[in-house]
Parts: sequence; structure tokens; C-alpha cells
Amino acid sequence: MKRILIASLLLSTVQLAAQTTATHKTGVTFSVAQASGEVSARRLFGRQWAALGVLGYSHGTAYAYAPASPFYPNDITTWSAGLAARRYFSPAPLRPFAELGAGVRRTDFAPCNHFNNPYGTAVGGVEYNVAPRVSIEGSAGLNYSSSSQRCNSGGIEYRLDSHSFSTFRTALSITFYF
Repeated sequence: MKRILIASLLLSTVQLAAQTTATHKTGVTFSVAQASGEVSARRLFGRQWAALGVLGYSHGTAYAYAPASPFYPNDITTWSAGLAARRYFSPAPLRPFAELGAGVRRTDFAPCNHFNNPYGTAVGGVEYNVAPRVSIEGSAGLNYSSSSQRCNSGGIEYRLDSHSFSTFRTALSITFYF
């Protein structure tokens, strides 16, 4: 009886893996508990590789100090776009992966607009297929970005200097395959 149960579990796992990787090669991923609110689309190439496109958006308010007007608020809007390649190390349902990506973030804030900040990422994580068309994943990684840009407005020079090397963690992502 125990052998029949184990054989049934193995057979259902193989069927789930075959359905996910053979039939459903395109997915859309939504991330939760992440600072940048990104959505990604992916395309599977065989059982080991995927290409990802990432779009992100964030909006907030920052306060800056100026001698004439201390602590005036600035709205800051950031858009991001990137591409990544992912390598899976085992078949579904539990698939550890490594991922390399690059992209650009575009930041707009008054009085300067269109600051472009290139970035690169290295990520590792695990994707788990909970159904033939649905998976969840967790990931952690490194992010590097660097830029130095200036603009003049009303005789004042504004500088945006960003040089960061940071770690990040995505609490939860869910992917829907179709």
C-alpha cells in the first residue's frame, strides 16, 4: 500500500511538471511585499531557461531642504524596465533558480525630470508550482546601480547622485501561466 501511494505521488508530480513546462510556456508574475511594485512577464524555453521582462512603477513624496524654503515636498515618480535570464536547476514542482538581469529606472521629480539610472541584478530563489497554471516563488539577491546627473532650474543646480550596492528580498510572487 505504501509503495502504491509513493508511486501515485511520483506519477502526479511528473504529470504536473510535464503540464507546466510543456503546455504553459508564458507567464505573468505579480510581486507582493516588494518596494518597487513590479510586474514581469516570462517565457519558458525548455525545462531549464526563461527570459523575463520587468516593468515597475512607484510614486511618493520626498522632503528637501532649501535655504529660501525649508522642507518643501517633492513628488517623485519612478518607472523601471528591465530584462533578465533565468536558469532553473530542477523540474517542477519545486524549481530552484538563478537569475541575472539589467535595466533602467527613470526618475521624475520637480523641478527636474528624466533622470535615468541603469541597474543590474543577481537573484536566487525557488519557484513552486501549486497548480498546472499557477506558481509561487520567493527570491533574494543583489542590486547594483550607479548614476550622477544634474539639472538647472531657476538658477539652482540640482544633483542626483546614486551609487548603491544593496540586497533585496521578495516576500512573495505569484505567476499565472497561459
